[in-house]
Amino acid sequence: MAEENKVDIDLSKVANLEALKRTDSEFAQTVSEAKRKNKKSKFNFAESELIQLPSKGLLYKNVTEDKDVLNGYIRIYPMTVEEEEILTTQKFLKTGSATRMVLQSCIASDIDARDILMFDSNYLLFRLRQISYGNTYKFKIKCQNQFCEKDFEHSLNISDLQFNELSDDIKEPVVVKLPKSQYTVTFIYPRLAHSEEIFMRNNSRNKTTDDRDKSKLDDLITTTIEILDKNGKLVNPKDWEDFYEALIGMDRAALTEKSRLLTGVESIKDVSCPYCGSKYEGGIPIGIEFFRL
Repeated sequence: MAEENKVDIDLSKVANLEALKRTDSEFAQTVSEAKRKNKKSKFNFAESELIQLPSKGLLYKNVTEDKDVLNGYIRIYPMTVEEEEILTTQKFLKTGSATRMVLQSCIASDIDARDILMFDSNYLLFRLRQISYGNTYKFKIKCQNQFCEKDFEHSLNISDLQFNELSDDIKEPVVVKLPKSQYTVTFIYPRLAHSEEIFMRNNSRNKTTDDRDKSKLDDLITTTIEILDKNGKLVNPKDWEDFYEALIGMDRAALTEKSRLLTGVESIKDVSCPYCGSKYEGGIPIGIEFFRL
């Protein structure tokens, strides 16, 4: 974020992330709900494990007082049958809440899963899979060569994956003055709460034959705090969708550059089809089968 674009933000007006405007009592209630020092069961077959966060805990000071989290670590339990049932419950899958509920159930630290950065949640899913089912993850891939298109199995060791870390100077909120329109957009980085909101926004739209994929648009809307026109006047949140759809490439690129947090494992590397030798380019699949032996 450029210094010349830096402004003071009234966090009491933040609409898209309740964690940034909680009162002390609300914060205490959230911490209480998130606590899970021990599973409530007669049987306890595993202790929580201390996991280092790629974010280094840099953006959590407004949502927790947990010293581990603020120092860049989080405690999580391995998955049990309880969490597996969440992943096979259709109503949770249909509302996009399954991932958040699984992490909420497995987190032992004093932080609500809704407040976990998407940047961290992707990493935590891999580590949760590792401590619950083992280091090796096997999955099927379809060859992308149109003359082959055969399915083949690929496996990787989760411990071999290299995740990026956030820069020590990262801050929120992020303020970007768009080069072409001269409008100023203020936003925060996406959390798990935003992923559910995006899911619900998409499902609530009236489906038509010309319906477009608006996931990128929803990414922007759900993390936006405020938009100012070139005269410093607030843009009504009801107009944010029209605003983002009207932006030209130069402005969209400026937003993308400032908002993108790459985990480092967005795609599989050095994978070839065993039948035709074609290189495969794609992401690591994380579906229901991800949490299976």
